[in-house]
Amino acid sequence: MVRQKAALPSRNSITLVTGFILLTGLVFLANSSQVYSQSVYNNPFKLSLLQIGWILIGSLTFALAYFSNLKKFRALIYGLFYVNLFFLLFLGILGSFGCETDIAFAPCIKGARRWVYLNPPPMPALPFLGVVGFQPGELIKLSLILYLAFQLDKLIKKGSDPFLFYFLTTITVTSLIVLQPNMSTAILVFCIGTLVYFASGADIKKLLLVIPLLVFLGGLLVLLSPYRRARLAGLLSGSGDEGNYHVRQILISLGSGGVTGVGFGQSKQKYSYLPEVASDSIFAIVGEEFGFFGTTFVIAVFGYLVMRGVKIALEAKELVHKMLSIGIVSWVGLQFLVNVAAMAHLIPLTGVPLPLMSYGGSSLIFCMAGLGVLANIEKLSLQP
Repeated sequence: MVRQKAALPSRNSITLVTGFILLTGLVFLANSSQVYSQSVYNNPFKLSLLQIGWILIGSLTFALAYFSNLKKFRALIYGLFYVNLFFLLFLGILGSFGCETDIAFAPCIKGARRWVYLNPPPMPALPFLGVVGFQPGELIKLSLILYLAFQLDKLIKKGSDPFLFYFLTTITVTSLIVLQPNMSTAILVFCIGTLVYFASGADIKKLLLVIPLLVFLGGLLVLLSPYRRARLAGLLSGSGDEGNYHVRQILISLGSGGVTGVGFGQSKQKYSYLPEVASDSIFAIVGEEFGFFGTTFVIAVFGYLVMRGVKIALEAKELVHKMLSIGIVSWVGLQFLVNVAAMAHLIPLTGVPLPLMSYGGSSLIFCMAGLGVLANIEKLSLQP
């Protein structure tokens, strides 16, 4: 009886911490987005209501992943990956030609084609949700993890070397994302795929040989791109362009918060000073209103989620579950790290959202589906 009680918290830990982050994020979002939402939608709580809709859909994907037998859905997983690859190819081809052509289903937003819209105007909007779109670059994080894990598991069981398959698959996906262009997501996706391969236990000697070449090519892409080069120069010098206005407002937010913050609801930066206040920059509002203590608390909660995910991977009874767990926890952990590092001006500013807390449907729904898979594996690992 005592053992059963002790096992219950760990059996549901991923579900509980995911729910806690969602609830906390919704409170932060409702607080930080009121001014922006009023100016854009004439309703201070419009973004909050939309986020509730995304959370409800995300909860459904979480539940489906949690109660599913993953092995029975292998064909569906493969189909999801190939469809996702098609959308990435579509956006990559359009992105390589720039923004000269206006495509309703894949508009050019801020110089990149990262969205696919299912019902763009003049098609009718859906009730409550309006025009629905998604970012294939967000979905590929989940579909690549699932696809790689099952395929690598199959190859290893056959006694084949999985390196070539991992490398060609991951580098193809990464290259298509770069063409949008979206280099921050491309790097993130490559790191996730590489950690899935690492978790397989396969030989990493070949990986160590190709990584320096990939780092060199990545640096070359930065230097050859004017806007990437400007972001890097802004990070190193702290002076100059429009992008650094965003950075300065973030640092003002974090600096104003001090140790304890200015108080809940008392942010000044959310009054149209800080760009992307409801999405990429929501962590800065947390820092302004709750200070060092608030940001440390958020980091600690995500740190627990990551540590719990690693523990689930170590306790997994099957190799495929180990790779899935590492892939999902690295996805959430690395994305959180990139967002916070950009807020602290440790890396160039990126468009990577804060998992489960930033406004947006694509990131939240797909992330919740991934965490549902992780919670499923947690449940299986505790079965006798």
